[in-house]
Amino acid sequence: NEALDHFLQGHGLRGLYTPLELSFSASKLRDMDALSKSDPMLVVYTKMDGRLEEIGRTEVILNSLEPLWITKTMINYQFEIVQPLVFRIYDIDTKYHNTPVKMLNLAQQDFLGEAFCNLSEIVTKFNHSLSLNLRNGSGHALQGTMTVHAEETASSRMAVEMTFHCLNLDNKDTFSKSDPFLRVSRLSESAVAIPICKTEVINNNLNPVWRPITLTSQQYSSRDDPLLVECFDFDASGNHELMGALQTTIAQLENLYKSKAGANFYSKKGQKKLKGQLFLDTFQEKVQHTFLDYISSGFELNFMVAVDFTG
Repeated sequence: NEALDHFLQGHGLRGLYTPLELSFSASKLRDMDALSKSDPMLVVYTKMDGRLEEIGRTEVILNSLEPLWITKTMINYQFEIVQPLVFRIYDIDTKYHNTPVKMLNLAQQDFLGEAFCNLSEIVTKFNHSLSLNLRNGSGHALQGTMTVHAEETASSRMAVEMTFHCLNLDNKDTFSKSDPFLRVSRLSESAVAIPICKTEVINNNLNPVWRPITLTSQQYSSRDDPLLVECFDFDASGNHELMGALQTTIAQLENLYKSKAGANFYSKKGQKKLKGQLFLDTFQEKVQHTFLDYISSGFELNFMVAVDFTG
């Protein structure tokens, strides 16, 4: 999995996971304070090789046995592996209320109970919410329940569909017209161009109109991150000749579409302005349906395995 994730990320794609945001609430917690109600905080752990690893803490809710925490915990859902989660709730002593939650010593707080589940149990629920009974450290039932809700981060579902065309491209062929195609790359912090998408090749055409392409938010990162759009003359040998390039962003491409104007290409080093121009015919932001949408809606997959013992 690590090798595949590395390959995908190297090509501007996200690995085999879905980013989730977990939110929490609890009900009918035990009251551990004499003159007021408990001040609960929830701690989230993942379980790896029998060891607990803390991945998040909520804020402290004062005087509440029905807390609805604001602080979320981020986690990546990986369909192919089991991801055990442990939730522990503590009553934070009054003298620690001014201490940052990450600095709190949990051994000095009153334990209100814990609950267990696998991440898949949450995401396969129709509403992505799961209620769990609280237990003590020995597994015996305690008063109170907690609810965990999983939601895909909005950015992980967004995509942009665009249709490009060009006018007045420079001809790179001697006996015919060029065969142009576009390649879109994301520029890393070190200015390395990471290809994320390309169009089909249009043969013998200096004013090509390509089919729509779709870029996901995982590919372009954010609307203001730099992108490099390059136009090449296709060559069957693989030695494609650059016809022009320009640096832009998703936000700038949207403005280009709204203005109905064209953006001039530049030479490879960006020093010479070329006559060829890039236009956008369509620009549409949309929400993509993800794997979680299918499995939470009851989509079923049939899987068959055959083993050949002959030979």
